[in-house]
Amino acid sequence: MSNHRIGLRRTRALIGALALICSLTPAAAADTGSSPEDRARFVSITQKLEQSPLSSVLQADRAWAMRWLTEAPDVSVTVCADPLAGVIMSDYRFNPEILAQYTFAMAALVIEHPEAASDPITQQLAGVEGALNAYRAILRDEPQAKAPELDGLLQRQGHGGLADFVRKAFARCSKKK
Repeated sequence: MSNHRIGLRRTRALIGALALICSLTPAAAADTGSSPEDRARFVSITQKLEQSPLSSVLQADRAWAMRWLTEAPDVSVTVCADPLAGVIMSDYRFNPEILAQYTFAMAALVIEHPEAASDPITQQLAGVEGALNAYRAILRDEPQAKAPELDGLLQRQGHGGLADFVRKAFARCSKKK
């Protein structure tokens, strides 16, 4: 099996897992909330990963953040590949980092701005912007690690069209349900 098919299969499995874990509410969630310390730690990790998504030093923090988000009874996000312009279905080797940062950025927004919990478009835009910041950091460390899909999103962002693109892309996800 080619590396492309293995990478694509791994990425699709990651998307499925993220979609499942980010939309489930833990059984014990009814009466409990996450601690302020854990929320602050999550936001801090998200910010660090956005600046250094390839840092091996942050791998344990990324795993903790994903586990925390999965188990947090009061923070949830909706994962949708469409606002990321198809990069997740490509063979881009840093898809896991991009997808994680997209997810984490949405959750960090909900933590820092609880009113955004009821605004999925604002969440999606924050997620895409977080993913693009991570992409810029990846390119800083590995200039050859280009992804045409993400370059297109950067171009939309530069021309002021990112919010409209994200809104339309998320609408497609909503129709798929």
